[in-house]
Amino acid sequence: MRCKIGVLSVGLLKQSLSDEIDAMNLPADFLYSDTMLTDDMELPREVRNADVFLSSGQLAKILRAKTDRPIITIEPSIYDILLAYSTAVSYDSKPVIIFPLKRSTPMIDHIRNILAFDIISSWYDEVDAIDRMISSYKARGCKCIIGSGLVCEKAQAAGLKSIFLYPKESLRSFIKLAYDMGVSICEKAAENQRMASVISHSHSGIIFTDETGIISICNPIAQQILFQKGKSVVGTKIFELLNEKALQNVYEKKEPVNHLICSLGEVTCILSAVPILRRGNLCNVMLTIDNIKSIQNQEYHIRSSLAQRGFSAHKYFKDYNSNSPLFNQMIETAKKFAQSNDNIIILGETGTGKEVLAQSIHNYSPRAKRPFVAVNCSAISEALLESELFGYDEGAFTGAKKGGKQGYFEMAHTGTIFLDEISELSMSLQSKLLRVIQEMQVIHVGGSRVIDLDIRIIAATNQDLWILVQQKKFREDLYYRLNVLELNLPPLRDRVEDIYPLFLNFVSKQSPSIVMHLNMISKQLIQALCSYSWPGNIRELENFSKIICVTCDLTQPNEEIYLQIAKELEKRRRRLMVQSPLENGESVFMPKTVKLTETEEDRIRKALATTDGNYTRAAELLGISRVTLWRKIKLFQGV
Repeated sequence: MRCKIGVLSVGLLKQSLSDEIDAMNLPADFLYSDTMLTDDMELPREVRNADVFLSSGQLAKILRAKTDRPIITIEPSIYDILLAYSTAVSYDSKPVIIFPLKRSTPMIDHIRNILAFDIISSWYDEVDAIDRMISSYKARGCKCIIGSGLVCEKAQAAGLKSIFLYPKESLRSFIKLAYDMGVSICEKAAENQRMASVISHSHSGIIFTDETGIISICNPIAQQILFQKGKSVVGTKIFELLNEKALQNVYEKKEPVNHLICSLGEVTCILSAVPILRRGNLCNVMLTIDNIKSIQNQEYHIRSSLAQRGFSAHKYFKDYNSNSPLFNQMIETAKKFAQSNDNIIILGETGTGKEVLAQSIHNYSPRAKRPFVAVNCSAISEALLESELFGYDEGAFTGAKKGGKQGYFEMAHTGTIFLDEISELSMSLQSKLLRVIQEMQVIHVGGSRVIDLDIRIIAATNQDLWILVQQKKFREDLYYRLNVLELNLPPLRDRVEDIYPLFLNFVSKQSPSIVMHLNMISKQLIQALCSYSWPGNIRELENFSKIICVTCDLTQPNEEIYLQIAKELEKRRRRLMVQSPLENGESVFMPKTVKLTETEEDRIRKALATTDGNYTRAAELLGISRVTLWRKIKLFQGV
């Protein structure tokens, strides 16, 4: 920012100043005025925005009464006087020097004493006096007058010689002085403006006081916290607003205080105060004050930024579109559970979409805008899992990050943590997890600081936790802590109504052009897809759709496309089967053991009802041989 210098001068001085300013070419804006100011006049408009003024004599005197900004007054030096006098004596043996304003000029006395000759000098307080003085000296035989630009002009008008008192070297020094002061003022003003902007827009309350505690600066946030919104507290003693003993010690002992918890009515605040010393003496105190609630909001925004690192939920209940009454009933139950703050356990086979359901629950809950942190307990090695879950301090172990690291539980604070494959936790980690759930507190590995938590836990497993409890592989107390609300996610084979729609949806995402061909063979395709048990559930169905999209030849007839899909299904079915000998030596294929949500008898009855009692089709639907189906029916009938 360029400084502005106001130049108030008239006549010869104005022209001389203008010439030297142009020659110096300084990076500043010079504002000129040749108005001959009087006491009853206002400051000329053209120089009102000046940062500093440059003037002389009577103008400088009047200017001081009209502005509080700095004024550089042009005055002659001893060198200027001697230089002008040496020139004037060539015209007059005793020239007269006329000075403005000064009733006593010590420089003239020094010159008289040093050079041992008399110098005639005079001075004036009013411009009107100049003409009378020049006429008087002319009547006494004076031939040359030394003085300012105005004096020289009037002397020449009276027919006398005149010598200008200010050589260009002196004028340049005054111009440079005005410029340096202007730059300094602008830099200080810019610094003050930046400081004022920081204080005004700070998210913390900022207060400055003098050494006695009287407030000199108070930003809007501080006024709001102090319940003084709209009312200036400048000039008020800080102790009238904050009566804290620890704060008084800052003024008495000159010692800072940090993170002082104080109460203002029903509002709890954190206060810090720093004494500002000058040569060991207290001159000011800076206080920062924050509302605890605003700090919590800032923490929320910081934690929300974790979403950029993937700690967010992207699935919603509205994304589900099921034709299965069993599945839809489970979704309605999950929506009710979402409104609760209790822990949830999701039971379901691999690939049924347990994390998708957990994300949907989170997004339907009051914690929807808070972090969602998903942790696969089987994907992290046992050696690292504890530090990943609970965090660690610097130096906790070899390779620990400098400064330590937050754990997943801290990252999920105020939100939801999803613990997938919870059954894979070791007994040691189960004990530590139990304590975290009970106390809602966590301690870093290698640390001692207790960190409070506010989280909701959703756990998931594809195993029967109760059986693991009976086998002493899972803590019973942890089981009851996690299994407050239980959701059973049905496998795909128990929601046959959704198999074909899901398959079409997956295919349309990969290759929309295939969908038309598939719809033309939908009847055969539905039967084929529903005859397979899909042990990998939705994940397997999605992978199967990708294979079909890649390998399907659309130039073939639709029947050939169906045979290609049926062939791929048969390949999967054969891979799923294991050979098991019967007592009569006949071999049958039986599926691998899969955890069921219904009894085997109910499944068989459902398959027979679906196929109108057709054993062959029912066996295909169940993924077993007809002989095995017949044998199991005999067992149920007690034969």
